[in-house]
Amino acid sequence: MFKPTLVLVIALISPLLYQQLLNFLNRKVVPLEVLRYYVQHPLDDVTIKIPVYIESADLRLLDVGEAIHIQALGRLRETERTLPDVQFDFFEYTNQTDALLMKFFISDGNGIYVDAVEGYAALFYTLEAVDANDVPYFGTQLLLDHCYNDEIKNYVADRFLQLVDYNSKKHSFLHQSQYETSLQDPLRLVFVMMSAETNWEVEQAVKMHLEPVLSILSNYTLEYLHVDEDVKSPSRYIDEHFPEELSALPNLADFYLSHNSSNSTLYLLYYPFELADDSIRTMSVDNHSIYSSKENTFLNIKSWGSVYFAHTASYHGYVPAQNLADCMWSFAESVLDHYHFPNENMAPALRIQMYKRIATVRNLTYFSHRLSQVVGWLESNTLDSSLGSAILDAFGRREQVKERLESYDYDAALQLSTHLAAVFDKQIQNLDFGKLEIIG
Repeated sequence: MFKPTLVLVIALISPLLYQQLLNFLNRKVVPLEVLRYYVQHPLDDVTIKIPVYIESADLRLLDVGEAIHIQALGRLRETERTLPDVQFDFFEYTNQTDALLMKFFISDGNGIYVDAVEGYAALFYTLEAVDANDVPYFGTQLLLDHCYNDEIKNYVADRFLQLVDYNSKKHSFLHQSQYETSLQDPLRLVFVMMSAETNWEVEQAVKMHLEPVLSILSNYTLEYLHVDEDVKSPSRYIDEHFPEELSALPNLADFYLSHNSSNSTLYLLYYPFELADDSIRTMSVDNHSIYSSKENTFLNIKSWGSVYFAHTASYHGYVPAQNLADCMWSFAESVLDHYHFPNENMAPALRIQMYKRIATVRNLTYFSHRLSQVVGWLESNTLDSSLGSAILDAFGRREQVKERLESYDYDAALQLSTHLAAVFDKQIQNLDFGKLEIIG
């Protein structure tokens, strides 16, 4: 798309450019060369800092954290070539829950494990790996290839669309996910108990366990259904999304057929294993067993919802809210997947953080795109005081967004960047811009 600027040069030049912009705007003169810099390099001066807690009984924490930081930074800048500068900051773990926890274990072999429920990643290493200084390398792989890989992909050049103005032939950029499903779009969540013989404290469980996910949605409704009879149907083909292997289970296929899929509705089903006969023990979907003798299981049905299969015999027909934490976690995953949140193998709270960072970057890129239109307009029109104030105000907000990203305050970064884009849109709505074409 465009050449990445050397990090040191960016660090030195960007503040000077911003100060030059302020000085010129205060004199009601716009330095177009400075504005063009922010159009062609919308993220070069943006730094995203991601905290990681580390816990180890065998390695010196500060040493291994610093080594992973250096290796990750080199790979992000030289191999991945992310447009914003992405940095991982490491801290000793003292019972925090607001970031990823990396655990290090000495073992007979090297390996990794990511726990999507508890929100930690484990690295197992041998003494030979310590001697060869391979642990930082393994730690970097764990972070970039297994924990944050989907997020990082959103920051590389290929994830941005290049646009060209018909009149000036000058270019600007938008993120490829600019027009994906928005958190502002309405969503109807329908919680369904599939057994006539079982009750559950679903409303209390939603309040106890789903609040972090629901709090990020702008427009949603909650509904609760209970299937009143257990009906078994013959096995048959339903459609391309519903697994034919499960079509004979009582209630499931019939409920699916009677509740059509919709982009604005998710069905979240609780299905007791005890509702089915012994045939469920041998059922599998995509080579994954539906039944487990010790654990509950979870199935996603694309574009429709999900089913949580559970052992309920010990509940004697009534499942309390405190025993629905794992079920609600599974349903939270369905909601996040609906909005294309990154890294499905990570805990919901961490996936939400990733989304907020990506959405903030998207807003900053959008602002740069709108700024490109203003630059084109200024090349043949005179700046007035209101437009000069709008540009100055917008860059002030942009600096605040950058500060929040560097201080791990992703809530504020997203809110400020959303406000930046909306306010700037309103301030320049009366300017006459040419047409744009997406060229790849």
